[in-house]
Amino acid sequence: MRYRTTIALVLLLLGLGAYVYWVELPKVEQETKKKTLFEFKADDATEVSLVYADREIVLKKSGDDWRLVKPLDVAADSTTAKNLVSAIAECEVKKELTDASTNLAQYGLDAPLVKVTVKLKDKELPTVLVGKNSPVGFSTYIEKVDDKKILLTSSAFRSGMDKSVKDLRDKTILTFADGDVQKVALLGENNAITLVQKDGNWTVDPPGPYAADAATVRSFLSTLRSMRAVDFPDAPSDPSAYGLDNPRLTVALYVGKDNLEKSLRLGKENDKKEIYVQASGQPPTTYTVSDWVFRDLNKTLTDFRDKTLLAFDRDKASAIAVTRKDGGQFKLVRGADKQWKVEGADGKPAETAINQYLGDVHDLKGYDIITDQPADVTPFGLAQPLLKISVIGDENKPLGSILLAQRPSEEGKKEYAAMTENGPTVFLVRDYLITRLNKTAQDFIEKPTPPPGTPPVPAPAALRGGEPAENEPLDEGDGMDDGAGGEQD
Repeated sequence: MRYRTTIALVLLLLGLGAYVYWVELPKVEQETKKKTLFEFKADDATEVSLVYADREIVLKKSGDDWRLVKPLDVAADSTTAKNLVSAIAECEVKKELTDASTNLAQYGLDAPLVKVTVKLKDKELPTVLVGKNSPVGFSTYIEKVDDKKILLTSSAFRSGMDKSVKDLRDKTILTFADGDVQKVALLGENNAITLVQKDGNWTVDPPGPYAADAATVRSFLSTLRSMRAVDFPDAPSDPSAYGLDNPRLTVALYVGKDNLEKSLRLGKENDKKEIYVQASGQPPTTYTVSDWVFRDLNKTLTDFRDKTLLAFDRDKASAIAVTRKDGGQFKLVRGADKQWKVEGADGKPAETAINQYLGDVHDLKGYDIITDQPADVTPFGLAQPLLKISVIGDENKPLGSILLAQRPSEEGKKEYAAMTENGPTVFLVRDYLITRLNKTAQDFIEKPTPPPGTPPVPAPAALRGGEPAENEPLDEGDGMDDGAGGEQD
């Protein structure tokens, strides 16, 4: 008896589950499903027409992208066009006005904002009239011309359909891949610079040849690639109106194996602080861009030059020898176990400090160039440098030495010069970098934790802003800015 009861309960549960799954769930889904104006997939749209009181805009699909074909034939902004089509496909009908007035003026449908028509692959959908917003409820009145019913949708639909030609145009000005750029030529009011790429490395030539800073070149190309049009002014009958007859800056890219030229001319600034630019093409197109574009592109030779003091493979450095002007010396060496230590010093090596120092030497860059091929380095303090840092490779092979000194200044301005020993160029370096490099052997030995209650060690005089304490040694490194006011290049 109990067995039959169990079977009956199981069958009852199965039947109840089937009823919920096949009857109730579809009913709930149908009731909660958003009612849309049309039933179509955005990807199936092939054409969109927007007719306003003063303009008509027509978009046509071309492959996976969209193109403006009216009032002019140009590429469309793909994202904006796709969002427009999706907004139509997903237009929600919030309510149907069953007691709607025949006076369409009160809904803004006698003179609608826009008439929207979508063509699919196999048919054309009824035109939709977009009226004004309702007084309450953040809704917009719309009407399909085939059924004349007044419907309410979200007010976001109205704003989404209010487009200008400028909104829908592709705002990309130059397209290229960085790796395809073979040469860049800049002609400005005060400079003429050519960047040449070979095997992934950039040089400045002419003038030069000089090694170019890879990060600066990448940033420059990124500006060209990422800049977007703010507006599309009419081409002037007189190019001087936009300053394009005698541009402030001309940039030419030579792209691909055929060295295809893509050029840009930057002219005057308008009253909105936008820059007029003209890109190559037939016919050439005129744009306005944000003023930061000119600032980012108007580079000098110094901006582009590589200011690395000493280029070396960090993994191949086996020792760093430091000689200070005060006579102090120390040497950091890497043992057979690949661990670094201070040669001849007792105590546990401070591995973090040593690795940081090695990185600082490897990454050391100037922020400006003082001179090339100096006949005498004495005026820069480099005849008797504050620091000499020598990098040594495997088998005790010298990889190069860096000289760092405070540059003499009659005005009392504190500046620091640097160059590689016997190198061709003297650079200016930030004061905080000198502070990070001006170390002694004890800076690389771990210090024991002081017992509780131990008074703190007083800071050096220069850092306290006072005179040296009794028996406190004078250090030419003292008094150097801790870097708070400096800016890393």
